[in-house]
Amino acid sequence: MPSVLNIATSGLLAFQKGLATTGHNIANASTEGYSRQEVRFGTRGGSPGEGGYVGDGVETTEVLRGYDAYLAKEYRNSTSAYHQFGVYSTMADRLDNLVAEQDRGLASQFERFFAAMQDVSNNPSSIPERQVFLGEASALAAQFRYLDDSLEALNDQVNEQLELMIDEINSIAIGITNLNEDISNAKAVVAGQDPNDLLDQRDKLLLSLGEKIGLVTSEQNDGVMNVIIGNGQPLVVGNRAESLSVGIGSFDPVHKEILFNRVNGGQTEVTDYLTGGAVQGLLNFRDGILNGARQQLGLLAMGVVETFNAQHRLGVDLNGVAGGDVFDPITVKVAENYKNAGSSSITAVVNDVSQVQPTDYRAYYDGTNWQLTNLLSGAVTQGAGPFDLDGLSIDISGVAIEGDEFLIRPNFRSASLVDMAMSAPADLAAAAPLKSADALTNTGSGTLASVAVTSTQDLPLVADITFTFNPDAGGAGVPGFNVTGGPGGVLLYDPATDFSGKTLTLAGYGDPSFVMSGVPETNDTFTLSGNAGGAGDNRNAMLLAGLQTKTTLLKSTASYQDMFATTVSDIGIQTRQSQQSLATQTVLNNQAEGAHKAKSGVNLDEEAANLLRYQQSYQAAAKVITVADEMFQALLNAFR
Repeated sequence: MPSVLNIATSGLLAFQKGLATTGHNIANASTEGYSRQEVRFGTRGGSPGEGGYVGDGVETTEVLRGYDAYLAKEYRNSTSAYHQFGVYSTMADRLDNLVAEQDRGLASQFERFFAAMQDVSNNPSSIPERQVFLGEASALAAQFRYLDDSLEALNDQVNEQLELMIDEINSIAIGITNLNEDISNAKAVVAGQDPNDLLDQRDKLLLSLGEKIGLVTSEQNDGVMNVIIGNGQPLVVGNRAESLSVGIGSFDPVHKEILFNRVNGGQTEVTDYLTGGAVQGLLNFRDGILNGARQQLGLLAMGVVETFNAQHRLGVDLNGVAGGDVFDPITVKVAENYKNAGSSSITAVVNDVSQVQPTDYRAYYDGTNWQLTNLLSGAVTQGAGPFDLDGLSIDISGVAIEGDEFLIRPNFRSASLVDMAMSAPADLAAAAPLKSADALTNTGSGTLASVAVTSTQDLPLVADITFTFNPDAGGAGVPGFNVTGGPGGVLLYDPATDFSGKTLTLAGYGDPSFVMSGVPETNDTFTLSGNAGGAGDNRNAMLLAGLQTKTTLLKSTASYQDMFATTVSDIGIQTRQSQQSLATQTVLNNQAEGAHKAKSGVNLDEEAANLLRYQQSYQAAAKVITVADEMFQALLNAFR
């Protein structure tokens, strides 16, 4: 027959565990990552006797953890996305504040630069105005360099944070493997029982890991948790942890890549395969909005240097000499993959900056042809080379081996190379190289005006070019001008239909264009001559000032200011989108955290009720022992 004392003792022991577990919950109510624990009780069966089976008391069957695997996974994934958007939004906001700076930014410096050019145009022979312009040009170059250096500093911040996070990821992975071993050993000691506190510690590490990188977990029967990242790289397998590292980029040593360190000592680049967490947020920021801003800024710098220098070379300075470069020319950078095995090399030059796009090009040799990929649009051009596309001339030489690749970077970091080539105010070519004149002996109303050149070929002009009106220049009854000097020949012009103005052009000698208008009489003459003494001429200065609004970039659709405004606008839009995404993810993360904590968190009111319940049950079990003792004593006394 069951012993009343044993039954009461089983109750004391069971409720003592309940009290201990409740106390453990209360003590850890504020412990981060702690999951509420609950004692489950079961009967100890019964013993046969007269009238049937009589119970043998109570026992603790298990101590359960308040845990739901699905809710924990959702919380971990949501936290990973929250940190991804958070890091991206923070970095994007820094970039937005940098490029949108009003008082000392690039946009305001452009205004001062062109205002100074306009002052030169108003007074082309004045040295002070020219000196001011050179000062503003130097300030513009410095602003380009400052802005690019600032973008490079943001890239350095990304690299530093990546290295710190990768170190933390490796450390967490080791911590998970250690806990895996402890959990496996603990489950072996008490078969079928989970070491709840160790599981909490591991879940806390998994959550911390998820903050930094997206992951997938799988649990084995012995309680060991495996962790997979990227496109299937096993970061943790049982009690073995793999590792990640930060390496230099294939083309650029400051463009860091994430490497998976294999057991055999090899490494696999996994940068493009990682998802989620702060690491992905940093990579998205660097390879997206930051790289895009540097490309657009570089294209703007290249455009300013190329177009301003080109127009300036079409002018004449105060010494009557053809204009030189205002800014140092910028060369196209071509980076070679350090793993290339062949002897091939690639060079690239800009032949039409208006067609250049804000992107890099990847040249890959497949064993037969070169594949040239526009990394912005994805368009692929293939062949043996050379290539002419998007305003670039690309030459290939040497012997290539399959797998050789290059990165052609027409714009990247071009802003860091903007510098002054001119220092003397008198060298500023404000005048045009050609001037026109109508002969004083002309009897008609014809006039030659609006002379403009488009090249420096055959300039300066050695001898005058004369245009003499002849009613039969193009044949009987076909009026026009006989051209003497220069290219010679005939230019057709019919006063009856062209009197309101007709643009005529010449080949060579600056490839000039000019407008002839009015009604010239027979033998009326007009001349184009060199402008070596045109100190008061401002025609080239006006054209230079007009570059402020002239559409010279992005396939002749954008001016300098349009280009920079587009850059600022793109960054602003992406920054606002990132903030909105972060706000949305914050709500989702709070919901996931709330659902997880509703299941796993400690409710002090509930624990207080349990404490009282277990206390009363413990007291009742103790009372049973007291009653049993009294009964036993009474029975002994009956036989004394």
